[in-house]
Amino acid sequence: MRLTELEPRWIHANMFTFRCPHCGETWLTCKDVAMSMKQQREIIEQAFGDDDYLVAGSRNEYAWTISSRDFATMTVRASIDASNSGHWHGFITNGSIE
Repeated sequence: MRLTELEPRWIHANMFTFRCPHCGETWLTCKDVAMSMKQQREIIEQAFGDDDYLVAGSRNEYAWTISSRDFATMTVRASIDASNSGHWHGFITNGSIE
């Protein structure tokens, strides 16, 4: 599966969302700077409005290394782990969901 199939979008200069590859309904987040949960919620609420409950935020202190802003070729390290909320855990490598 390709990341581009999961409707990815940048919702902030440092954060993007994409549909969970596991369920296809919940949006997962990925960011390249540490942000408090309050900061994340404000960004998510602005982007999703009343549907913000469908978005799984990221750990406050965590930030990923994101290789590109182009979803077709993007690599993200380390893995994205939303398994605590029952969602996907895996890698994005060169735009591919693994």
